[in-house]
Amino acid sequence: MSNTTKVILVFAIFNAILFAWFSSFIAEDAFIVYRYSENLANGNGLVFNQGEYVSALTSPLHALIVSLLYTVTGESVWTNRLFALILHFGATLYAFRSIRRDRALVLFGLMVWLSPYAVFWTAGGLETMYLSSFLIIAFAAACRCTQKYSIHGQWLFSICLGLAFLTRFDSCLVTLPLWFHVATRQWRLAETSQVRTILRLLLPGFAIALTWLGTAYIYYHDIFPTSVYHKPARWDHQRTNILYMIQFGLLTGILPLIGWTLISHAKYKSSKLTQAIRNTLGRHWGIFLGGLIFFCYATGTATAHMMFSYRMLLPYLPILALLIIEFMDDVHPHGLSAGRFGQRGWSLVLLLAITFQAVQYYYIDQISVNPGRYGEYTNLSRQTYMQFIAILEEQAEAINSHWEAQGRDRAPQVHVYAAGILPYKLERSKVVDWGLISYRKNVKVNAAQRGLLYSSDYIITLTPRHFTKKHQLQRDPSTVELIHEATLKNFDHADDRLESFSVFYNPSPVEYRLPNYVDGGELMPIPEKTE
Repeated sequence: MSNTTKVILVFAIFNAILFAWFSSFIAEDAFIVYRYSENLANGNGLVFNQGEYVSALTSPLHALIVSLLYTVTGESVWTNRLFALILHFGATLYAFRSIRRDRALVLFGLMVWLSPYAVFWTAGGLETMYLSSFLIIAFAAACRCTQKYSIHGQWLFSICLGLAFLTRFDSCLVTLPLWFHVATRQWRLAETSQVRTILRLLLPGFAIALTWLGTAYIYYHDIFPTSVYHKPARWDHQRTNILYMIQFGLLTGILPLIGWTLISHAKYKSSKLTQAIRNTLGRHWGIFLGGLIFFCYATGTATAHMMFSYRMLLPYLPILALLIIEFMDDVHPHGLSAGRFGQRGWSLVLLLAITFQAVQYYYIDQISVNPGRYGEYTNLSRQTYMQFIAILEEQAEAINSHWEAQGRDRAPQVHVYAAGILPYKLERSKVVDWGLISYRKNVKVNAAQRGLLYSSDYIITLTPRHFTKKHQLQRDPSTVELIHEATLKNFDHADDRLESFSVFYNPSPVEYRLPNYVDGGELMPIPEKTE
């Protein structure tokens, strides 16, 4: 067994151990995907509520993958995350060996395989690591295609771009400029059949994307998920988002490594700093242009709800790591250990990287899932997040037990503010919410939509985060029955205030129904307030 293989195995083992440590964390929104996927596998369609053709799926490909895994194994949570773990490690390993050929393997492993954010979101169960996997394979194929003419590279590149688009639509902001870079280079390298070259680069990915968009338009009457309308980009937070992205660069090691390279090699003998910058930009102008476009877009979206722990930026970390390693290696003919600080300086960098990653794991687990000053949940630890999930599970059990005691022969309607694990545990219930699952273009749906509140058998409240109980219920709390209540430390404030999680039973729900499609018209008027 070669030394390189041994190093890879060590990283794989540590990657698995860290995943096992963090595996008790699952992002609440992952259960939205699981409910869609299991409904599809069980023959009810790719829907959240049976008969309601509304897509809240940020990542349609993720839902389809989970549905396939559930069909094969009968389980969603663990199979999805284990598959993502294996896929991401395999994809990044393939890309690294394809591009770097084992140079600077330890640095890449520290930055990517032992990244606390990569492990955190692998455990989290959302589409993040799927997108990262498709993007890094596409980048490896792009590097091959910019160096030589490659039919295999063309097919791989196009297919991965299509899969990345289905994983997150906004990935096209990065991949389209990269596509033009690859297409331009392959056109010049092609001795004949230039048109066929462009078709191979275009058609597979285009067919994948169009197939879904056409299906979504017919099936849901809309190509976009409801989050596009319910949680649009906010351009009044640009300063915060920019600082958040700088914070990401610091905590992942990208900016410190650039700074160390500049200090180590500026005006140093045999170092070719300026030439290395020009060469890196010239070889990868497509990904840099796409990154600039994505950066501008992210100034309105990087800190949106559920984008904590750098979820929106993380899929691009392996590509950034490869680019910075290539740049550093090109600066000096003796590689990363050269420069005015020499091998001792480089050993110190690696030691600091290991220490800093270890500190971040502890910080995420005990203090904040979003290390740093900016972003969502800067005072919510992984441990507290798991307590939050446990409370929602308790609420689901309380509803199931209470409803069974009522002896009703229909499924209950439950009004929630978080459409993840609680609805997942209430698989036979109809679930309505503030606007992600229940969003309709032609019907006003918000936190105080009285039609949804008054027609629900159970209403979940969170106080004081979502204002008073009376506001959330749109009536006096004494007029409904409290069946479960729990408290937890305030999610995102550095104080000792408690959040109150309550489940209310409404014994006299009114009749009210939303249209079955997102573009449907109002079926009945919203009821007047009862008091």
